[in-house]
Amino acid sequence: MDQLTAALINGGQTTIANVLLQHYREVGLTNAELLVYLQFKRLMDQGEVFPDANQVAQSLGETSNTVFQHLHEMLAKKLLTIESVTAADQKIHDRYNFDGLYEKLALAIKKSAHKEVEPAVADQENSRQKVFKSIETEFGRALSPMEMESISKWFDEDHYAPEIIALALREAVLRQVYNLTYMDRILLNWHKRNLTTAAQVEADKQRGIENRLNSAPKPQRQTGANAGPKIPLFKLGEDQSK
Repeated sequence: MDQLTAALINGGQTTIANVLLQHYREVGLTNAELLVYLQFKRLMDQGEVFPDANQVAQSLGETSNTVFQHLHEMLAKKLLTIESVTAADQKIHDRYNFDGLYEKLALAIKKSAHKEVEPAVADQENSRQKVFKSIETEFGRALSPMEMESISKWFDEDHYAPEIIALALREAVLRQVYNLTYMDRILLNWHKRNLTTAAQVEADKQRGIENRLNSAPKPQRQTGANAGPKIPLFKLGEDQSK
């Protein structure tokens, strides 16, 4: 067994959560403090509950005072605590506890997830409000609570896109039918035909127009008495008196 293989086996491994590497700055760790934490974690994973700061300093190529300064900063940020525990030999020993770091990490992840969801929720609410306002404008009156509930069901239960509801409103206005029941029948018809986007609805309407034009009877050419006056044909320069 070569020296590298022996070092890899005997040295063990230290597992680092990717979420920590992704969010460590959000919990208040600097780059230097992260390296200090990783060195302490390495030694703690090897069984040392209170690693020697001098050993960490040597691994980092720093002075012991620098390492202690980083530890004090992490203590001030409540990312680290030093606990006194009674060991099996009944002696009291100090140990490092980085639970505060992971508690702040959990909050950072939750906050990050909330930021991702919040714009989507806001956009959905804005779209819904626009639909309400558009219908009230076209109907020329305020919507009743029951009508607002019906429109909300289009969003929450039927999952109709705002653009589809806007098209159904346009169809109702063109036919001068100002009620939600008519719009609901339009939406249901499109849903049954798998027309779920505005582009699909418009394409379907265009196909309908083309089909009607193609199926319309072609105008017939008139013959006989109704054909109109005949136009004589002759060549240029030909004597027309013959």
